[in-house]
Order: sequence, then structure tokens, then C-alpha cells
Amino acid sequence: MGAAAGAFPSRRLQPPDTVPARDHLRVAPDARRRRLRARLLMVGIAFLTVASLFTLVGFRVVGAQSAFTLDRLTKQRTNEQLRYERLREDVARRSSPAAIISAARGLGMVDAPRQEFIWAPKAASQGTTPSATPAPLAPTSYENAKQALDQNP
Repeated sequence: MGAAAGAFPSRRLQPPDTVPARDHLRVAPDARRRRLRARLLMVGIAFLTVASLFTLVGFRVVGAQSAFTLDRLTKQRTNEQLRYERLREDVARRSSPAAIISAARGLGMVDAPRQEFIWAPKAASQGTTPSATPAPLAPTSYENAKQALDQNP
């Protein structure tokens, strides 16, 4: 035994609680978990890509609809401008002196035997200003106006 003991170094078994700590060693991660995370990441990226494409298409559709609305409103505005011009021409034609005279004759009115012009007095000079409050009415002015209006209904 002596020779055999010298040939093999003696190994002493250490109790489990005295095993030296190996902090740099870790358990290898589970391959299934890694594959699951990769799949979830790929599904998430694919979902975001599809959602982004649908959002982009949605914006394009809204833009196209807005363009159609804008075209319709532009045409409507042009039509209304043309209608406005036609109405202005009609008003100008109907309010011309010749049109007013013919309409008056159509209602049975006749020309006046003579024409008179009324001349208004000149305005007061800027140095004199009339009083800010008007003069009070005479007590009989209301009665006079009422009698004048009653005679000519």
C-alpha cells in the first residue's frame, strides 16, 4: 500500500458545503426560451410593419377623399361666382333708367308735365356748429302731423 499510495496522490474528498465558489460560471440558457423570444420578436416586428402599412394606406385614402372634396368645392365656388355675376348684370339691367321708365308706364304712370329741381342750401361753415340737442317740438306738431296723415291714407 505504501507504494500504491506514493504512486497516486491522495485525494481528499471535501464536504459539499466547503466547495469553492465559481462566480464566473452560469447555467446555459434554455434554447427553447431563446427561440420563443426570437419568434415573439419577429411576430411583433411583423405586426408593427403591417400596422404601419395600413396606417399609411389610410392616410392616402383620407388625402384622396379630401382632394375630391376640394375639387367639388372649387367647382361649386366657380359656379356661384358666375351666378353672382349674372345676378349683378340682371340688377344693373333692371335698375337702368330706361327699364324703370318702361316699368312705370306699364303700371299706368305718366310723365310729369314739367320737371323741377330743388336746390338745397349750402352747408354751414365749419366755424359755426349747431347745438348738439335739437329744439323741442311744438305741442301742436303731433296733432298737425296726425291730421295731415289722416287726410292722405
